[in-house]
Amino acid sequence: MPDERTYLWIARTVSHGQGGYGAPTKTFAVALGCDVRQAERIVYSQGLNIDPAVATPIGMGCKVCERLDCPQRAFPPIGRELNIDESRSHFAPYATSAPNT
Repeated sequence: MPDERTYLWIARTVSHGQGGYGAPTKTFAVALGCDVRQAERIVYSQGLNIDPAVATPIGMGCKVCERLDCPQRAFPPIGRELNIDESRSHFAPYATSAPNT
């Protein structure tokens, strides 16, 4: 995270529907997180390597995240122009230029 702290995050989706086959359902994302220093106090950390040295870096959200090489980026960062080159593929889904000034 941008504050240089390390957290343990877990998430899952929960779906619930009313009615019969083909009826609409609602899907919710549920996420829990805590500072990695407290992680061994919760059951969900059992069996996980909670060493901060092996943590996967994440940002506050794709549009404001500074990590340009993130393969999980869902949106391009704000303030950067997309570089579109149909003859090249990139590790990250959005190739961008330097920040707009």
